Formats: sequence, structure tokens, C-alpha cells
Amino acid sequence: MKSLKLRVRKTMFVFIAVTGVFVLLFAQWRTNSQALMSAGAENLTNPLPDLTDQEKDDFMAGLEDFLEVETVEDGLGPVFNAKSCAECHAVPSVGGSEPNVGVARETRIGRLFNGRFDPLDGSVSVNRGGGLLQQRAINLPGCHPQREAVPAEATFVSLRNSPPLFGAGLMEAIPEATIVANASLNGGRPNRVFNPDTGTTELGRFGWKAQVASLHQFAGDAYLNEMGITNPSFPHENLPQGEPIPSGCDTVADPEDDGSGVTAFTNFMRFLAPAPRRPVTVQVQQGEQVFSQIGCASCHVPTMTTGPNSVAALSNKPVNLFSDLLLHDIGTGDGIEQGEATGSKFRTAPLWGLSRRDRFMHDGGSNTIEKAILRHGGEAQNARDRFGGLSPADHDALLAFLDSL
Repeated sequence: MKSLKLRVRKTMFVFIAVTGVFVLLFAQWRTNSQALMSAGAENLTNPLPDLTDQEKDDFMAGLEDFLEVETVEDGLGPVFNAKSCAECHAVPSVGGSEPNVGVARETRIGRLFNGRFDPLDGSVSVNRGGGLLQQRAINLPGCHPQREAVPAEATFVSLRNSPPLFGAGLMEAIPEATIVANASLNGGRPNRVFNPDTGTTELGRFGWKAQVASLHQFAGDAYLNEMGITNPSFPHENLPQGEPIPSGCDTVADPEDDGSGVTAFTNFMRFLAPAPRRPVTVQVQQGEQVFSQIGCASCHVPTMTTGPNSVAALSNKPVNLFSDLLLHDIGTGDGIEQGEATGSKFRTAPLWGLSRRDRFMHDGGSNTIEKAILRHGGEAQNARDRFGGLSPADHDALLAFLDSL
């Protein structure tokens, strides 16, 4: 079992983290991803303001675990997608997204079977390893499992880009009633999902379909389904392509993490600050007015407010995320169902930090903000049509506004 490791915070480590020059920390996992940032690149890996000393320590300890490269001795595999959290959440700094879609774009699969959505995990029909492919595998003497591939039964194949995590703790602290109230204003729908940590159905907030209720669930889910490491929240190994795990390929007793790793990841995400706005010029102010006038702000709600919270840095704070955290059909459906999210619906993507990304939409298939806007249809068709009819000045102002987020 992987237990919480002794953390020795040397002065150099703290200096590196604070200044944003993460070269030494990145060295342990850079081989699994593209070069992430130079010494002069923007560092957004900062704690929320007003954290207590203990909360800052928890943030730094969580960052250390977030960067850690997992090994077979830790429970990695037998099939997996990444060896560390930061492998997929790294640009422009740790906690972000990842433009290398070959590294950080996962594949979800499914089909309709007798009128029901079938994630191919054995719950509806056959087991082909479940709805998320693990596309890498460990390689040990006498143990050579095959990485998973899209099975013949899958008729829905959806690519998903890694979402940035900046400000995630503030999103988690928004009261459920605030989020649900938006539904009566714009026709969105809350997702209701099972949370294994509580054993109850809860409001989904995280993920492209709001399929995850809490950051602790998010962390436990990723530890199992992205790295293959079992934990108290997700205690059962994934079966490679639905087949039994080959002998000698799973040598660590379950749960492979005793829960301390999941807690550390959760602390890092919960205390991670949102990306700051870029300068607000007169043109940006004009663009924000256009954003509202053409209807974008109906779903991309500019601001919600957190409720009372035991963490002062999360209590009664404005959250300028530009999302309602609800499900909508905007014409980009992928057929995948998660919780109460049907195949046609996605959660309104938060726009804060937009200017630090170069891939947009759930599949990372749009490489400019304008191309992403033009993919909108369905419930967003009218807003998209109004965008197409803007004057050159308003068009440029709107894009300048979005590039200020």
C-alpha cells in the first residue's frame, strides 16, 4: 500500500515553487510530455490568497504529489494513461491543460444497446474495459498487458481534452442552490451523479459533462482511471479490455493508495488560485458588452458567489468563471452519457483562463477561440448567428474580451 510519504521541504524547493521556475520538479516527468514552459513563461501555479499557514503547507504538499511520477511499485497500471497528474495538467504551468493532445486527450467509448447507453463495462452487456480507454500499459518480466484499443462494439468514440484546474476550489464552494437557480433562467439542466465518497447522488460540477461531484471524487477517479492506482474511493482495478489481469501484473495490494495521495491531490486543486484577468482595455470593456448583448452570458454566466465555508479563502468569494455549470445541447454531442448528461449535452465550459489555452471545446479540436464559437449550435445557435452578424469593430472587441480572460 502506498502511504503518505515524508515531505522534506527544502529551501530550494520552496523557492522554485514560489518563483514559478519548476525545472527541477518537471525533470521527473518531462519525458512523458512535451516541454511545458521556459523559465520566463507565465506561472499560474499559485495558492489562493488568504490561506492559513497550514493550508499553504497542504497546497505545497499536494503540488509535490501532483508532480510525482508513479511507478509499478506504487501500483501504476497494469493499464493507464499517465504516470503523474501533471503529465496532463501542465500548460502554461502545473494545474493547467495540455496542448499536446497525444498526451492529454483521452478517449471515451460506448454504444446504445437495446435502447440503453452501454459504457461497455459489463453493467449493460459485455465488458470491454469500460467507457474510458487506458492507452498505455506496464511492461515487466513475464507481464506484458496490451494497451486498450477501441473495441468493435463501440459506436461512440469521443476525444476529451484535459480541463484546466485553476480556481477549482472556488467552483466547488458555490452553493448548489445558486447553480440550480440558473436553470430557470436559461433552460440548462443540472447533472446528478453518484459520489462514491458519500454513497449518494449529488450535483455534478467537474468534467466536460459535469460528471463529477467533488474534487475528492475527481482525484480518486483520476488516480484509478488515468494511472491505474486503486484507492478507498475507487478500490477495484480496471480490467484491461475487460479481460482478467494477467498473473504477475498486479503486485501491490489494494487499495494501492491508502487515501493520502487522493487527499493531497484534492488539497492542491482546492487551494489553487484562478488565472488572473489580463488588462481590461476600452476595447475589452466594449467586447464584454457585446458578449452579453448577443446572448453568450446567458449560459456563460460571468460571476457566481461561494457560500460560507470553513476555509476563509473560499468563503463568500466572487467566482468569475463565466459558466453556469449546467448541461446544454450546443450541437457538439458525442453520444456519451454520464450521470444524467445525455449524449447530446455538455456542461457550459468555464471561460476564465481562456487566454492561456490554445485548444478549445471538449475534443481540443478548435485551435482558435473564433473556431470554437462557430462550432456552437443547438441552444447556442442564435448567439452564434448574432456573432456572425457583428460589425468588424464589435467582432474584434468580443474576441479581445475573450482573450482577456
